[in-house]
Amino acid sequence: MARAFVPGVMCVLVLAGCGGSSNHGTGTAAVNNTVALNASFGPNGSAGGFVNEILTNITVCQHGTTTCVAIKDVLVDTGSIGLRIIPSALGSLTLSQIQQNGSGLLECIQFGDTSYAWGPMELADVEIAGETAANIPVQVIGATNFAVPANCLTLTVMPGQGNNDTVQTLGANGILGIAGNNGTGDGEGIVDCGNLCTTVSFTSGYPYYTCPNGSCEAVPVPTVNQAANPVAAFSSQDKNGVMITLPAVSATGATSILGTMNFGIGTQSDNGLGNATLFAMDACGSLPTAKFNNNTYRDTSCTSGGSGLGAFLDTGSNALFILDASALSSFGISDCAQSTHGAGFYCTSGGTAVTLPSISLVGDGNVGSGSISLSIADATTLFNSNNGVFNDLGSDSVITNPSTATDFFDLGSPFFVGRTVFIGIAGEAVPNRANAPNGFVAF
Repeated sequence: MARAFVPGVMCVLVLAGCGGSSNHGTGTAAVNNTVALNASFGPNGSAGGFVNEILTNITVCQHGTTTCVAIKDVLVDTGSIGLRIIPSALGSLTLSQIQQNGSGLLECIQFGDTSYAWGPMELADVEIAGETAANIPVQVIGATNFAVPANCLTLTVMPGQGNNDTVQTLGANGILGIAGNNGTGDGEGIVDCGNLCTTVSFTSGYPYYTCPNGSCEAVPVPTVNQAANPVAAFSSQDKNGVMITLPAVSATGATSILGTMNFGIGTQSDNGLGNATLFAMDACGSLPTAKFNNNTYRDTSCTSGGSGLGAFLDTGSNALFILDASALSSFGISDCAQSTHGAGFYCTSGGTAVTLPSISLVGDGNVGSGSISLSIADATTLFNSNNGVFNDLGSDSVITNPSTATDFFDLGSPFFVGRTVFIGIAGEAVPNRANAPNGFVAF
């Protein structure tokens, strides 16, 4: 039941439609900016799916044509940038591979659970609700005969993990990466690694390759050829971020829930920030400071080359990956035994859910501050319920050598349940709010 730990895309690189239209716009004509979300086990169902998947539907077309395919069950991921599709979802639709120096361009991205996405970069028009991103680079996972380059995998691939090129391995038909910031330190929210990838400045973890004469080599890639954030590429005014709304669930979860994603922030009558507290992200896509239980956890990866990541919001993570079991042991929280259904997640003393003391979050440059409350339930009890959506499923952020220098707060998809959360894209204007050039989150 463990979902791919998608924010690992950021960590590695720092080394790495349904819904109603709005009544009116602000400056340009309104479009249908709302798409339905479904949180559930995903297309594999309870027998082979992953809990807490937040999914939506998109349409992919050959550029400039009406030759299109509707794709269901695409994972919404606020922890990565770029649309990545498994080949079976495209059916007979053929896209054009991007060429670089006479060779086809490919990308390799490794996730935090050690699985990866390796496949060609191709051009497509992407439609979601009434929004269109034309002629953007997307990745087709696995659509290549070339072996994955070893030097792009900075984490040892664990047993059972590999290329996420099927619905069985990915748990979805694709990944819709719409992070507000690419996590590389350049404050970029439009393409997946920005200036970091325009030169080959390191020897491992590099994402882009060409394979002339059958030998794959890392290559620098201009930003125009990098995997693009489809939202940032929309032709409408709704390109500055998203608003995600999901209903609450009971303490034992729900089989599935329906929600919405509105494109744009403050651009139409249905996506205003209202009274939400805005937290500016740092250049690496995190909230740089989190305080809990008299300890401070900082994003040192961005400021000093350390291993800390502060706090961040990521729908691509299927649990609240927070701290480690030793840091939470005084609250009756421990790692579930390997022999239980909850293995890989947190269990609690006596199987009773634990409400943690408040966690204080501070935005970059002190733009935004506030406290959140989290509940951690016994994962074995949750999984035995056979439900597919929980707001209190937790796990370790760091398993080896945990400490305040390495622990962090990955507020995954359970954090979004019962909330409205805004993700503002770096470089875009913040409507009537404080300065946040690296993007922001608000809730």
